[in-house]
Amino acid sequence: MGVKKKKEMQVAVLTICHQDLETLKSFADVEGKNLASLLLRCVQLTDGVSQIHYVKQIVPLLEKVDGNGVCDPTIQSCLDILAGIYLSLSLKNPLKKVLASSLNSLPEFFLPEAVHRFTSRLQEELNTTDLYSYRKVIDNISSCMENFNLGRAGVNNLLKNVLHFLQKSLIEIVEENRKCAGNHIIQTQLMNDLLVGIRVSMMLVQKVQDFQGNLWKASNSPIWQNMCGLLSIFTKFLSDDDLLQTVQSTSGLAIILFIKTMFHPSEKISHLISSVLLHSVDCTSVPEWFMSSCRSLCCGNVSGSAVLFLCQGTLAMLDWQNGSMGRSGEALLLDTAHVLFTLSSQIKEPTLEMFLSRIMASWTNSAIQVLESSSPSLRDSLNGNSSIVGRLLEYVYTHWEHPLDALRHQTKIMFKNLLQMHRLTVEGAVLVPDPFFVKLTESLLRLEWHIKGKYMCLGCLVECIGIEHILAIDKTIPSQILEVMGDQSLVPYASDLLETMFKNHKSHLKSQTAESSWIDQWHETWVSPLLFILCEGNLDQKSYVIDYYLPKLLSYSPESLQYMVKILQTSIDAKTGQEQSFPSLGSCNSRGALGALMACLRIARAHGHLQSATDTWENLVSGARIKQGLIHQHCQVRIDTLGLLCESNRSTEIVSMEEMQWIQFFITYNLNSQSPGVRQQICSLLKKLFCRIQESSQVLYKLEQNKSKHEPEKELTKQHPSVSLQQYKNFMSSICNSLFEALFPGSSYSTRFSALTILGSIAEVFHVPEGRIYTVYQLNHDIDVGRFQALMECFTSTFEDVKMLAFDLLMKISKTAVHFQDSEKLQGLFQAALALSTSTKPYDCVTASYLLNFLIWQDALPSSLSAYLTQQVACGDGDRPATVVERNTLMVIKCLMENLEEEVYQAENSLLQAAASFPMYGRVHCITGALQKLSLNSLQLVSEWRPVVEKLLLMSYRLSTVVSPVIQSSSPEGLIPMDTDSESASRLQMILNEIQPRDTNDYFNQAKILKEHDSFDMKDLNASVVNIDISTEIKGKEVKTCDVTAQMVLVCCWRSMKEVALLLGTLCQLLPMQPVPESSDGLLTVEQVKEIGDYFKQHLLQSRHRGAFELAYTGFVKLTEVLNRCPNVSLQKLPEQWLWSVLEEIKCSDPSSKLCATRRSAGIPFYIQALLASEPKKGKMDLLKITMKELISLAGPTDDLQSTVPQVHALNILRALFRDTRLGENIIPYVADGAKAAILGFTSPVWAVRNSSTLLFSALITRIFGVKRAKDELSKTNRCGHSPVYHSREMAARALVPFVMIDHIPNTIRTLLATLPSYTDQCFRQNHIHGTLLQVFHLLQAYSDSKHRTNSDFQHELTDITVCTKAKLWLAKRQNPCLVTRAVYIDILFLLTCCLNKSVKDNQPVLESLGFWEEVRGIISGSELITGFPCAFKAPGLPQYLESLTRLTIAAVWAAAAKSGERERDVPISFSQLLESAFPEVRSLTLEALLEKFLSAASGLGEKGLPPLLCNMGEKFLLLAMKENHPECFCKILKILHCMDPGEWLPQTEHCVHLTPKEFLIWTMDVASNERSEIQSVALRLASKVISHHMQTCVENRELIAAELKQWVQLVILSCEDHLPTESRLAVVEVLTSTAPLFLTNPHPILELQDTLALWKCVLTLLQSEEQAVRDAATETVTTAMSQENTCQSTEFAFCQVDASIALALALAVLCDLLQQWNQLAPGLPILLGWLLGDGDDLVVCVESMHQVEEDYLFEKAEVNFWAETLIFVKYLCKHLFCLLSKSGWRLPSPEMLCHLQRMVSEQCHLLSQLFRELPPAAEFVKTVEFTRLRIQEERTLACLKLLAFLEGKEGEDTLVLSVWDSSAEARQLTLPRTEQHVEENLGDWDGGMCGFFLTNLQETC
Repeated sequence: MGVKKKKEMQVAVLTICHQDLETLKSFADVEGKNLASLLLRCVQLTDGVSQIHYVKQIVPLLEKVDGNGVCDPTIQSCLDILAGIYLSLSLKNPLKKVLASSLNSLPEFFLPEAVHRFTSRLQEELNTTDLYSYRKVIDNISSCMENFNLGRAGVNNLLKNVLHFLQKSLIEIVEENRKCAGNHIIQTQLMNDLLVGIRVSMMLVQKVQDFQGNLWKASNSPIWQNMCGLLSIFTKFLSDDDLLQTVQSTSGLAIILFIKTMFHPSEKISHLISSVLLHSVDCTSVPEWFMSSCRSLCCGNVSGSAVLFLCQGTLAMLDWQNGSMGRSGEALLLDTAHVLFTLSSQIKEPTLEMFLSRIMASWTNSAIQVLESSSPSLRDSLNGNSSIVGRLLEYVYTHWEHPLDALRHQTKIMFKNLLQMHRLTVEGAVLVPDPFFVKLTESLLRLEWHIKGKYMCLGCLVECIGIEHILAIDKTIPSQILEVMGDQSLVPYASDLLETMFKNHKSHLKSQTAESSWIDQWHETWVSPLLFILCEGNLDQKSYVIDYYLPKLLSYSPESLQYMVKILQTSIDAKTGQEQSFPSLGSCNSRGALGALMACLRIARAHGHLQSATDTWENLVSGARIKQGLIHQHCQVRIDTLGLLCESNRSTEIVSMEEMQWIQFFITYNLNSQSPGVRQQICSLLKKLFCRIQESSQVLYKLEQNKSKHEPEKELTKQHPSVSLQQYKNFMSSICNSLFEALFPGSSYSTRFSALTILGSIAEVFHVPEGRIYTVYQLNHDIDVGRFQALMECFTSTFEDVKMLAFDLLMKISKTAVHFQDSEKLQGLFQAALALSTSTKPYDCVTASYLLNFLIWQDALPSSLSAYLTQQVACGDGDRPATVVERNTLMVIKCLMENLEEEVYQAENSLLQAAASFPMYGRVHCITGALQKLSLNSLQLVSEWRPVVEKLLLMSYRLSTVVSPVIQSSSPEGLIPMDTDSESASRLQMILNEIQPRDTNDYFNQAKILKEHDSFDMKDLNASVVNIDISTEIKGKEVKTCDVTAQMVLVCCWRSMKEVALLLGTLCQLLPMQPVPESSDGLLTVEQVKEIGDYFKQHLLQSRHRGAFELAYTGFVKLTEVLNRCPNVSLQKLPEQWLWSVLEEIKCSDPSSKLCATRRSAGIPFYIQALLASEPKKGKMDLLKITMKELISLAGPTDDLQSTVPQVHALNILRALFRDTRLGENIIPYVADGAKAAILGFTSPVWAVRNSSTLLFSALITRIFGVKRAKDELSKTNRCGHSPVYHSREMAARALVPFVMIDHIPNTIRTLLATLPSYTDQCFRQNHIHGTLLQVFHLLQAYSDSKHRTNSDFQHELTDITVCTKAKLWLAKRQNPCLVTRAVYIDILFLLTCCLNKSVKDNQPVLESLGFWEEVRGIISGSELITGFPCAFKAPGLPQYLESLTRLTIAAVWAAAAKSGERERDVPISFSQLLESAFPEVRSLTLEALLEKFLSAASGLGEKGLPPLLCNMGEKFLLLAMKENHPECFCKILKILHCMDPGEWLPQTEHCVHLTPKEFLIWTMDVASNERSEIQSVALRLASKVISHHMQTCVENRELIAAELKQWVQLVILSCEDHLPTESRLAVVEVLTSTAPLFLTNPHPILELQDTLALWKCVLTLLQSEEQAVRDAATETVTTAMSQENTCQSTEFAFCQVDASIALALALAVLCDLLQQWNQLAPGLPILLGWLLGDGDDLVVCVESMHQVEEDYLFEKAEVNFWAETLIFVKYLCKHLFCLLSKSGWRLPSPEMLCHLQRMVSEQCHLLSQLFRELPPAAEFVKTVEFTRLRIQEERTLACLKLLAFLEGKEGEDTLVLSVWDSSAEARQLTLPRTEQHVEENLGDWDGGMCGFFLTNLQETC
């Protein structure tokens, strides 16, 4: 946010040759005052900027010389040298422009001599023969023509020489380009030279005065001959496809320019160019010079691209203004348009399409210029109704959604120009009623809003005719546009259109209305719909409107902010009033008015629309609202509120004390955000705040230093600068305390990630660079041993980004490991890293890599490693960043290589033992990690590195050889003899015979039969291996027994291959190469690079395992990128050679080939992808073109079915290439051929070909139509409506919908219905009927779902469709024997009832007026629902038919009931009959319909409450509940009973189902205990509702159901366990929320204290669930609990939506307050202390189970928590307990209870001490899970100790500082053993009382 420093100007120093230098010395005077002395001093300087100063003194010095000085040899020589200096300077050197500017001011009498000298020097330049110096000469010619008088004169004098040079240089450059084919670097340079040469040629023609006359046009004139020669060259360039298209297009410009300059008479130029464009040149009528120079344009076949570039030249080079070209020019303009239209249908290549769009836009610009003074005939040809404008509009419509942004932009220019063209053709007429504009507006508004081009065209139309005329057509357009802003792809277009509209509207209103009342109308039109979306829209709509639309609105109308705030504040106040009455606060997905308010204020402040923060807090929003926003349940509200505090348009705005307090409050509860996007925003916003603090602190510091009392200080701050600075320092220290506290044991991934990222930002922002005097805060000052260790322990995280953040932060801290650790502990760290590098858990080697890099960069390695260096280097403090790090890296890599070498040797003997005990990939990973951190281009110990690199390469190849047999096996996933019977072992033999590895124990030669517990012991291995280093010693001590699994072997092998590939790629990318073997500046030789390439080739082409070849591909890409940039030509051509080689191998491959023809060709597509993707994109992409041609040829059908392997490879490779986004638009021209190959491949009899063709076709569909989105599930093809395959007909019907426009759907439906057969038809096919009906159904559904239609048209069209359906009603009756088609027709009828069963303008419903319901009732009466089915009736489609018929029947019942208002009248069947149906499909749909009505009535959303038809049905549902055996139906019955008032049906249970209400409750709880999840959840809800009813209605007899009440409590507790489905826990949350006022917060508790606290424990458990849905729901429980009359004063957030993170603290606060209200603190305290200690957790069992899991699942990650943090719960509980206990008036627990608690905690202390002693050294790294679990329990135990001590009155509330949150000196060391001494240290200086008891007891037990 700070001000960027101006970039320093880089000026290259000018130099002169030795001869000129001697000349200057000879002419320099003694006094040093003449020109020669000045130049001599200038050229002797070594600073280009200083030389500029001297150059500027040249002309003032010459102005002092009189006219006789021209003859002075000194001045003549100096002018000659100046000319040489000018021509020697590069084009971009600022000195060149300064010198030209100075020489332009030469005195007039010096000009002839200066021109003479300059011409002589320029001639010398033109005489150069070095081709690679041509570019410098061309640049000089160009610079001479640019505002340099001497240069222009010199070029004029040498014009024929200059033209000759350009002609010669262009010819030679093209020839050199052909010779250098394949050398991309040289070819790119030559292409640029060619392009510049053409442009300079054009510049000469345009700027040299000689071309204005006719003297040079004589045929024998050298200038004319050179011009003809250049024109001939440009003509050849135009048609040369080997050149870049930019060269071709520029040649087209040059051709037209030269023709314009050379052709006479000029009046016929238009006709000549027109004939060239139309291929109609009369060769007899054109000049001879034109024929000789442009013969290919006159007589040959001119390519489309050449014609296109000639059109570009025509439009760009001819003068179209003021009608200067006359009628012939108008004809040429029209001819050019027709040529462009022809080309638009022919050109398919993306780059040419781009050229075409630019040229067509250029054509419209030229047309506008011509129309300003054109003939009436041209106006007629170019008005809005003309064919040309129609063709242009068609081009716009077909290209306005083109994937290229630049092309879409050109369509906008074209459309805008078309509107301007029409205005010019109707000048003087009224624009708005103009038929063209009216028709255009209406047609655009009729289009769907998902069409992106609509927005662009409407915006242009608004600018042309004004918004008021569009709003007159439809006032809801602003709301419609805001509605579509939920689609991210449309948001930029929609927001730009809205901006154009509201700006235009405001300007119009201001011009029409003198008063200020216009602003109300403007707000109503543009702001009110915005506020509605912000409060009521969906999440995506709100987000995009806030990000895109709101800033534009506020920037244009800042005064609207007050209006918005007023409306939103009113809405919040009204909602709060409702909340106090109704505790239900809505969904967590709702931001509400508070979220809208915060978003508006944030945007306003960030864009500078608020004067200051103080004004905001005082005038616009209260502090209470800010805090509510910071902990709001919706994450975006929290982010917007934080953004309001952090963002400001002024980087030096003071951060107020209130803002700092709120930021601290925010950090406390928001580090654990589960959304990566939210975490990123939090960290980004806080970094902005820190930058603001840093910038403003610098200003405050300067004010303090100057002790200024000026006005700026008063504006900046209201208090003394020193006070603000101290507040800043305290604030930053407090923030860092909170962040380091967040790194406690067991903290979640998200908490650690957020804390480390923010700490990293602090270290970055508040660093102390050189030269800065003051910084307000330094992180180093707050780092102590405890915090250093906390950062170190972050390396143990299973998430690599946490490791990386911790490592980066440690590197930013100036204090090093040596400050905090002794050599013994550092040695332990190194040993742990080596042990982890051979762990069988893959994530352990990542930890090892970070640990080793940390030790390397901290210079904390064991001294014993220095033995690995042969060249000892003395390193001082100054060279630590370079030499010390390099030395350490070298030692570590050598140590790792020595270990790896021994392990590879052992693996060669037994791969199984290696996989189980020392997988080698970890060593390689650590080596790669060390190399990546080192700058390998500036190594000091090159002689040491060279043998290391050589050995590393050999080791990599050796390791790869060991593991490749598994990876290259046809079945790598199962390649290990794990079978326990001989039959399975024999089947394995075929797989084992495929590979030939080096294995001396016959492992691969014979399948072994494992015994049931077959294993091998590490002792045997260690006995046979010489202990050569530390790591093997560790392995020897840590003996373990492992079963060898297939997974272990596979993981060992493919990860080893992966790491080798990444290592080789890293070496190629980072290491400098040796151009020749004798060179001393490189580490990789050319031969080594080739060997690496061959390795990748073999590995990619033969590996079968995807994980292996994908990572090899990553390494190979790095190699190919390096090779393409390499200056060594032999290396640069390697990718091309490899490509030809593999293509030949593919063409010759057969079933016996080593190439993998299965697994989608395995690594072969990856190999070719890497070779093609690295080809320079700015070139011609020749490799891609040739490869695609070969592959498409191979992918075609073949007659030889025995050799389809090449075809399969080709199809798989094409699929990969079409999916590769890096190839971009270059792959598009091959899509058609690819699709053809794929479709033809479907017909192959070979399955492999068909399968690969299908995959290719899928990739092509994605490439053509884009990535599939949820709303685009329909495919884009319909060949299949009458297919005999059911699913084909279904898909075809869905696929038809996107092809039919909304307006055409009714006609299409009527046409389809007309094709259906009549009942009297003799022959018809049900498949055809079914396909047609499905199409009708899906089209009708799409039409009914369409939002953008008028109601009257909709009703009219559907009425016509209904009439058509009545004609074919037999298909829904028994006359149609097919149940499937009957069902679909009934579905159509049902869909019509849903759309049309509504009154229109107080008339009777449409269906009733058509007699539709009579027909429906007839269908139902004659159906099987009434008559029943024959016994054992079974037919295809029966369930579908029953469901369709039931839906229609239910609709008919509701319609009849609504009409009559009575229970029985014209109802063919009742709900009771439907519920008694024998078919569960009927019962289920009926129950679902009834449930919907009951839910609507229960929620209060129904218009008239419960329909009379459903009243008093409780008895019916009770009977159904008892006899229903279908699970789905039973579940819905229970849901209906839950929706009903128990008071209506519970009293009926005894006489209805013979169960008393109490027995019914027991039955319900039994169902909840025994049934599956959904039924269990519903039964629990129902039981809870019954319980609540009993408690509220039977107050006197509550004790009668005490046992059932306890049973219910236990049921609730059991239902919230983590292993249960989410639905069960959500049901518990709902139950707890609904019963909270009764059981949780009742001022007079109903339950026993233990049960009440058990329910509260359920709430706390659910708040810590790993599933967000459960946490959010549990938050509603807390909100309800703290919003009751007796609890609303417990916190400041009653009636507020809060996040789960603070809900946990609020729940504990409310609970503690309730304990005090109930006077139950003493009996409740032991239970709460049990929560604190973690009762129910057997520590020993937990540790043992963790160890067992570690052994069983070697490759799974350790236990991770994404949300729940035990110690956070402990922290909150302790805080509130201390707060509660510190209050007076409560009774202590009994001595017996205290004694019991003391004994329990003492035993826990002893157990912890014992378990800590059993851990190995550096346990936090090698036994992370066990160590963390013990640390958590240690903190819980210490918390209990302090609370018990407080109960004895020995400490106050301030003693609650757990050691995990301490940063004191006694914080634990790196490997400090946990003993009784450690407990004593944590207990501090306690003495006497309980403290003494604990320590005494602890010592006795030890």
